[in-house]
Amino acid sequence: IGIALSLILYALGLDKNDTVEQISRYLSIAITAIIIFLGIKEQRDTIGNGFISFGSAFSTGMVISLIGGAISAVYTYLYFTIINPGMVTYIQMKQEAEMINRGMSEAEVEKFASGMAMWMSPAAMTGFAFLGMVLIGLILSLICGGILKKDDPTAQIS
Repeated sequence: IGIALSLILYALGLDKNDTVEQISRYLSIAITAIIIFLGIKEQRDTIGNGFISFGSAFSTGMVISLIGGAISAVYTYLYFTIINPGMVTYIQMKQEAEMINRGMSEAEVEKFASGMAMWMSPAAMTGFAFLGMVLIGLILSLICGGILKKDDPTAQIS
């Protein structure tokens, strides 16, 4: 869903609109939360016969997050290398303009930009996409696991 949304925004030329980008980011987190919630609920209702421990719920959410993170990482790499390779340059120019607007000198901006070039590569952004998805998934898995956990009262405590 997130990939489709990204491609639609790119096709419509809205990929560089700050407001649309912010809304897209929040929508992406909401979609991730819904997918994790539904995945844990499905695990509880079908495999767990209506019951799931917090640990199982959390691990189910994390598996979903890891798979989503891997898919997101592959897409991010393809997006910045094949689909929209000019986006990296756009992001760098936008950051430099923001630094100048904050009162940094040209020399400071140039020094900062040269140091940041490594972190703005498609490979680095791919890693950040994966780690971001896993971190968000961790938080959402904790929340959804807490909401959906339902211990089986007939289970033996060992």
